[in-house]
Amino acid sequence: MNKLIAILCLLGIVFLIDSCEYNNEEELYPENESSTNCDTTSITYASGIETIILDNCALSGCHDGSSGLPAINNYTSVKKYVDNGLLEQRVLVQKDMPPSGPLSTCNQQKIRSWLMDGAPQN
Repeated sequence: MNKLIAILCLLGIVFLIDSCEYNNEEELYPENESSTNCDTTSITYASGIETIILDNCALSGCHDGSSGLPAINNYTSVKKYVDNGLLEQRVLVQKDMPPSGPLSTCNQQKIRSWLMDGAPQN
């Protein structure tokens, strides 16, 4: 009987050790790899941010101006959200905008860099 208990305990330990797993963040989230190649130098609204906004925010049913939500489709309208802190809060802190899911890490880095540089237009 003692041999059976010892064998069962040994098998249990083997199964526990075998079930342990190591997950590498780079393998789980390959997007993070591309973020190391993300160029955030000299970002302006015209040279990078505009495309992000138009592709992710100024869409039909969202902030294109036709849905009743405030339009975010040009520098002046985006700058209002920069000045009141909502762009940073919703896109970079809460990450609940756009509603389809957070922006890519690279696009978040570009927006963060642009904001830190004073959100230049050109």
